[in-house]
Amino acid sequence: MAKGRAVVITQVGKPFEIREYDVPDPEPGAILLKITQAGVCGSDLHTYRGELYAQIPPEGRVMGHEGTGVVHKLGKGVTTDSLGKPIKEGDRLMYAAIRPCNRCYQCLNGHHNWCSGTQTLGGGAGTWPYFTGTYGDYYYIGPTQPVFAVPPELPDNALGFINCAMGTVTEGLSRAGCKEGDYVVIMGAGGLGLNAAAMAKDMGAHKVIVLDRLANRLKLAEEFGADHTINIEEFNTLPKRKERIMELTNGRGADIAVELVGRAELLLDGIEYLTNGGTFVEIGDIVRGRTVAFDPSTVLRGKKIIGSLMYRPQLLPVMMEMMVKNLNRRPYTKIVSNTYPLAKVNDAFRDAEWFNQQTNISRAMLVP
Repeated sequence: MAKGRAVVITQVGKPFEIREYDVPDPEPGAILLKITQAGVCGSDLHTYRGELYAQIPPEGRVMGHEGTGVVHKLGKGVTTDSLGKPIKEGDRLMYAAIRPCNRCYQCLNGHHNWCSGTQTLGGGAGTWPYFTGTYGDYYYIGPTQPVFAVPPELPDNALGFINCAMGTVTEGLSRAGCKEGDYVVIMGAGGLGLNAAAMAKDMGAHKVIVLDRLANRLKLAEEFGADHTINIEEFNTLPKRKERIMELTNGRGADIAVELVGRAELLLDGIEYLTNGGTFVEIGDIVRGRTVAFDPSTVLRGKKIIGSLMYRPQLLPVMMEMMVKNLNRRPYTKIVSNTYPLAKVNDAFRDAEWFNQQTNISRAMLVP
C-alpha cells in the first residue's frame, strides 16, 4: 500500500516528527487531497508553544489546517464541488478548514464556523484516516466539509492562505458590517493584516490604516490597499497612535478596528481608535487566560466589541471571485514570503516565530 508523510507534534516546544502512514481510500462522500501548499498559521505556532491545548495526546497530534491541493481520489458519489461544479482527479480544490456537523443549532442557522462539534486543527496521530492535518502529503476531506473548485485564473502560489488567513479576516469584517465609506484600522500587517487591507477596500472602505512595527510589512500593506500606515516603533505610545489616527480620519476615528496581533492590551487601544458607534473586532487573541483591565464606560457611546472565529464556508467562493477581480490590483503572490519543503517544517516554525522576537515573514508555506 502507498505511504504518505504527516507532521506530528509529540511534545510542546520540541521538534516535530515526520511519520509515514498508509494512504487511505476515501469513504463515500469524502475526498482525498494531494497537498500543494500548507500555511504556518498563528494558531499552529500557539499549538507548538503549548498555548492552545491542555496537553498533547500520547500518540501525538497531526499538524496543520490551512492550505490547498489537488484531488487525489474521490469517494463514491462525489462528482461535484459544494456548488455543483464538476470535479475530477487532478483538479485544484479549496476546502473549508472546519468540519461542521450540519446538524446542530448553529449550523442550521448558517453559522458553521460556530458549530459546537467542529474540529479545525488536525487530530490524534495514527488513527484512520491519518491525514487529518495539512502538514503532509495528503489531507482527508470528510463528507461534511464544503469544497469549492479553484477558478483557473488564480495562480497556484496565491491559494494556500485563502481558507484561513483570508477567510478569517473576511468573516470579521463582514460581522462588523464593513461598507462603503468606512474608516478601518487594522492592527498587524502579517498574512491576516494584508488580506484584511485588501478586503476592506473591496468592501468599500474609504480609508484603511494599518499598524505594525516592521517597515517592510507596512510597505507591503500599501500595495494591498492601505491608505496610511503607522509604524508603532515611531508612534510608540497609545496617545501618539490615537492622535495620528484621529488626524488621518479628520477627527472622526475609525468605524472598525481589527485586532490581528494576539495581544490582550490592544483591546484598550482599539476602543480608543473608534468613533462613537464603532466596532472593535477581536480575532488575534485565541489563547485563553490573557486578561486586561477594562473600563466599561469607554463603550457607552455605542461602541461595540465583537469576537470573530474562522469563517462561514460560503465565503470561500466569494473570496476567490474577489481575488480574480483584483489580480491586477493586489499582489496576492507576495503574501507568501517564504516556502519550505515538508522536511524543513521545523525550520519554517523557527523562522516564522514572532513571540518575543521579530520576523520579516508575512506567511510561511510548506510545499510538500
